[in-house]
Amino acid sequence: MLYDFEPLVYRVASISKLFWQEYLNYFEDARTMVRVGTSKLFAFPSFTLEVFHRLYYESEPEQLDPPPPESAWATRLHQEFQQLIGCDELVEQCQGNQLAAGLATVEYCRQVYERLPPPMPRFPNPQQYRELIRQLKHDPAVTPSQAFARILNSTQTTSPTGLPLPKTRQQQERSLWLRQLIEDSNDRSAQLIQLLQQEGKQAVWQAQQYAASLDETQVRQMLRAALNAADEKLSEASAWLEMLGLSWGNEVGGEQRVSSTEKMALAQKIATHAKLKQIAVVAGRLQSFAERKRRSKALDAFGEITTIQLGDNLSRLLPSELQKLSTSDLFPLFALSYYDRSLLQYKTRGKEKQCKGPLVVCLDSSGSMDGLPDTWAKAVTAVLGQIAYREGRHLRVIHFATRVCRVDDFPPHHHDFSRLLESMLAFYNGGGTAWEPALLSATQCIEEKPQFKGADIVMVTDGRCDVKRDFLEQLKVKQQQREFSIYGVLIGGADERQMKQFCDRIWVVKDLVSDEIAIDELFLL
Repeated sequence: MLYDFEPLVYRVASISKLFWQEYLNYFEDARTMVRVGTSKLFAFPSFTLEVFHRLYYESEPEQLDPPPPESAWATRLHQEFQQLIGCDELVEQCQGNQLAAGLATVEYCRQVYERLPPPMPRFPNPQQYRELIRQLKHDPAVTPSQAFARILNSTQTTSPTGLPLPKTRQQQERSLWLRQLIEDSNDRSAQLIQLLQQEGKQAVWQAQQYAASLDETQVRQMLRAALNAADEKLSEASAWLEMLGLSWGNEVGGEQRVSSTEKMALAQKIATHAKLKQIAVVAGRLQSFAERKRRSKALDAFGEITTIQLGDNLSRLLPSELQKLSTSDLFPLFALSYYDRSLLQYKTRGKEKQCKGPLVVCLDSSGSMDGLPDTWAKAVTAVLGQIAYREGRHLRVIHFATRVCRVDDFPPHHHDFSRLLESMLAFYNGGGTAWEPALLSATQCIEEKPQFKGADIVMVTDGRCDVKRDFLEQLKVKQQQREFSIYGVLIGGADERQMKQFCDRIWVVKDLVSDEIAIDELFLL
């Protein structure tokens, strides 16, 4: 195995080792980070494990007594990390969260190996000398060539310098190095032990000299940059999960729980697709508008005055009642009215939609949607998916061009998030645009499935399209019978006259960069 995860500075809980190894299994960039870091310092794998342990499990772990002398560089970095402003906030985000701790560890350690000056000259791992000496002392009657026959002939995963090498080269280098030492000792254990001790002391001295050579100011600047990179990565990954309606914690969407392992698989899928990351950025902006609008609507509904009534709601009292609080003589009267619930207060009435049905999103996959329009359309779909997941509503996504290309269903509380990502990536570049097949598919599912009664259909498109008059007449009849609504999102500012023939409301988006607010009311559906 390439990575030696034996801790150098701190005692690491077995659960941290398990979760860090599991994280590495999911993320190729994490394995690359460890592999490249190991090419600079042999102890880098253990350093990454210790960072993960401190973020995930124990911010102030038990220190080894005494730690190996060659770990002085790691000890310095760990001590400086404790002094950084913002390290406590990072630990708080990551504690007990495998995905967050893993992402932060990778970004933090990547900054470390990129900015940490390489040791010149490179020094070998002193631990290898200790292991060889221990093996020689275990059976002194056996000659070194016999004791190390297995080492000389077996496949190794690390070279004597601690560098990851191709198999043929690492075998050759290790074999030549050890054979030379055996030859210098005349194949005698006592002499070889002395040679190994001398080499080990030299390696320890080189490691300590390297640690001492690190400039304190540069180390602090490096770790601040590493901490900032970790924070930025967590913010980015948080947007990835929020695109799906998830967060760092264990969500309970009615009945569905999403484990840390599932989230790692989803995050890995998003991390490997630039388009999904772009969708997440746009969806994040739209989602913030959506939340602000939904909160605003709730407040407006609460404050709509209809008449005056008696009660004890202090937030709705008339000014005349509040004036009683400013006069000591009138306070007893106020208190008695409050006790009797006979204070004059405003009566309000909300207008929130009482029954919210399924969402059916028709996504245009015609050629003109390629690029930013498609990204924007998928971001709108992602936010609608968040709303459906949070409110326990069925979501259906219909991809269309001149025909229906794909249909994805996401039942309430049982969203297949991996399939949702596949739906976000799907694009069929069908050339032309035809609305009728998509609308027919949407209305058929409403007619055939009782649970789709009262659904909201959202058509997201950028094109112009003619719709037959007889189809429009049939569509209006179906709307009245099945009680569903049709809304349109027109991307790119095309003429909306065609869509007005069948849409109850249309939002036109001319600027795909700054027009998010133009459709904020869409997310009140």
